[in-house]
Amino acid sequence: MKRWVALVVVLALVAGGGWWWTHRSSSVPAQQYLTAQVSRGNVSSTIAATGTVSASTTYVLGFGTTTQTSASSSSTSSTGSTSGSSNSSSSGASTASNTVSRIDVSVGQHVSGGQVLATEDTQGSAATLASAQASLSAAQAQVQVAESNLAQTRAKIASQASQSSQVATAKAQLAADQAQLVVDKQHLSTAQAQLAKDLAAQPPVTLSVLAQDRLAVAQAQQAVARDEAAISTDKQNLVSAKSSALTTSSNQAQIAQAKAQVTQANNQVTTASASVASARTAATATTITAPVDGVVTAVNLTVGQAPSSNAISLRSDDLAVVISVAEQDEPNLAVGQKANITITALNTTVTAVVRSLPTQASSGSSSSSGTVTFPLVLTLPGNPKGVLPGMSASVSIATATAANVLRVPTTAIQGTTGANTVQLLESGNPVSAPVNIGLSTNSYTEIISGLQQGQTVVTGVVNAASGTASTSTTRSGFGGGGIGGLTGGGARPGG
Repeated sequence: MKRWVALVVVLALVAGGGWWWTHRSSSVPAQQYLTAQVSRGNVSSTIAATGTVSASTTYVLGFGTTTQTSASSSSTSSTGSTSGSSNSSSSGASTASNTVSRIDVSVGQHVSGGQVLATEDTQGSAATLASAQASLSAAQAQVQVAESNLAQTRAKIASQASQSSQVATAKAQLAADQAQLVVDKQHLSTAQAQLAKDLAAQPPVTLSVLAQDRLAVAQAQQAVARDEAAISTDKQNLVSAKSSALTTSSNQAQIAQAKAQVTQANNQVTTASASVASARTAATATTITAPVDGVVTAVNLTVGQAPSSNAISLRSDDLAVVISVAEQDEPNLAVGQKANITITALNTTVTAVVRSLPTQASSGSSSSSGTVTFPLVLTLPGNPKGVLPGMSASVSIATATAANVLRVPTTAIQGTTGANTVQLLESGNPVSAPVNIGLSTNSYTEIISGLQQGQTVVTGVVNAASGTASTSTTRSGFGGGGIGGLTGGGARPGG
């Protein structure tokens, strides 16, 4: 009986063990894989950055002056004579005596290239021009006087006579100059009286009449001064003639002095001519016109008041996005590369082209953070609706593209450079296959040879214990946690 009981116990243990072994094996799930198909498409390596929309060019306009600044803030050019930070008028710009007669635009208004934006009256410019022309005439007259004096000095030296003859000549010249002084003083008195009369006239006389009066007074004053100088010289000559005959050294000194007076007079003519040219330019700079199509951003003018050099500010219709590119990405930039620009506020994407490359690093880019960056300006095509300067933009520049090629997710690539492999899933089991790869990015890798479109490759495994998926972290095989399998950001490995 005991023998039968023992036999039953043994059989029960065997049956229990068999049941445990059967159920134990069935509880272990089969290995599960993450997969993807070999597809055909584009593989692109990109540079991503964020930036701000700005006007391609901004202008500060005045009457006779224009200052132009590009989007990169590193290129500024001016026409006229007023710099971008100056508010003063100078040669070539409208004179301060002019006043604004009309303002044709307001802030925010769109204008076309060549459109008149503001106008000033020219009364002040005309008076300035008349005054400059009067000064030029006086300077030219002074040249004639100086040249005549030089000729007389040379003639006197060439015809030096006896001491008594020199005394007589000096007396005669003194008497003639004194008589001329009386006449010229009378002319001066008459000119001054006429000027005073015209200044007090009602109704007022024109500015041109006053300018002529002032010219007459100036010329008369110069004649009187010339006479007085001549008399002073005559007296000195008389004293010299009485004391002794002229010596050779004194002759040379007189010639040198006369030549110096001619040179000084010619210099005055040069200065006066420049003033006339400047006044003429100012007299014609009576309007401000838009250099390009754009939007008015500031108007610093008041009708009836004198204008400043920064009268109107304008931004061009053409917009640009300025971004900073890391120094390791700068060598990958090339003219002609396409860039997708997404305007964040509008959720609008437009395509731009790299037109020019950076020439130097951004100022101070490495002083605090230690990071060196380069400024890059991308011009937006046309004038996208709703896009305004100051809006944020996301930029993606394609630095390398393999178009319409076989590709697999980069996480499927294993092995090392020149000996890359993938795991093909065949009948539920991974089988290693060698591949020759081309352009490789964080997302996709180009397959040059070794695979066919539609084949299934393994990109990762499912953790049997936790049920979570993982992709390969190295080129040598699957396994390990986290996302990896990166290839160096766009290189074309050999092999």
